Amino acid sequence: MIRVLIAEDSASVKAYLEYLIKSADDMEVVAVVSNGEEAVRLTCELKPDVVAMDIHMPVMDGYNATRCIMSQCPTPVVIVSSLIHGSDARETFRIMEVGAVAAVPKPPGPGSAHAQQEAETFIRTLREMAGVKVSKPTVVAPPVIVHAVAKKVSDYRLVVIGSSTGGPVALQTLLRELSADFPLPIVVVQHISVGFIAGMVKWLSQSCALPISVANAGETVQAGRVYFAPDGAHLGINRQGVLSLNYDPPFHSVRPAVSYLFGSTAQNYGKKAIGVMLTGMGRDGAQEMLAMKNTGAVTLVQDQASCVVYGMPGAAAQLGVGDYHLPPAKIGLQLVALAAK
Repeated sequence: MIRVLIAEDSASVKAYLEYLIKSADDMEVVAVVSNGEEAVRLTCELKPDVVAMDIHMPVMDGYNATRCIMSQCPTPVVIVSSLIHGSDARETFRIMEVGAVAAVPKPPGPGSAHAQQEAETFIRTLREMAGVKVSKPTVVAPPVIVHAVAKKVSDYRLVVIGSSTGGPVALQTLLRELSADFPLPIVVVQHISVGFIAGMVKWLSQSCALPISVANAGETVQAGRVYFAPDGAHLGINRQGVLSLNYDPPFHSVRPAVSYLFGSTAQNYGKKAIGVMLTGMGRDGAQEMLAMKNTGAVTLVQDQASCVVYGMPGAAAQLGVGDYHLPPAKIGLQLVALAAK
């Protein structure tokens, strides 16, 4: 059985989350607490497989509770947040910086049109995160802003990145190694719960020198900018660098899928592309990264030791993909070196 601790100060939300977890055949609730201080104490005492953590609670909030848990008794923490829109969502990613592994919206009550879908997302996320490797995170320093300078044109034209579980912090670590004069566009697919992408982009922008945005259909990528796939749409790119959104069914149960982005990159960029696979669950993008490699692209895969989940990078590695196997910061430095060629 997966043992879950709930930290939530709203009585009605606590009751509903407890009901959802107890309704799952493979889960049980080991404790329900109302503040972060209790969450820390009972997590260290009861050693649950996963903690469902609210953000705003009395005595100690979710940020400080997660920080203490990671310091004292590292345990997977899933942020269960009602703050998924606009700048408020940045609070969620602050908690990821100190060790939380995932975030989901608070499931709406049974009267909501999306109640079943959100409940399934909540339970699936707890199930997937239970028992994943966690450790005390590295403190992220602010970026060193470097003014753009003229450079020779790189042999490469595009960087594409795929990531999932643990990806936001890995992306932050990688992107902060790139100065403002990085000469290539970067296009990213990050698996994340619906509603969080805009907040993640704003959070990343605070610690990275490159401009970061959510991609729009018909947009032409520009050097030194980072584009993220939006909620609910596959993201592709053509030979002219024009981005497209596609609403075909999910690949590997996800939309956007890394497979779609990497597939279009293999078809349209060949040896002019650089592909990066970061931490994540499953196999999304592995086969298409092999296609990129077979067309001459350079491929970089996050090493197992630094991954929260070695699923996607491991699947790529099993196919023989990965000219470099590195932690995120060194992937960033390697991108700088490659872009200078």
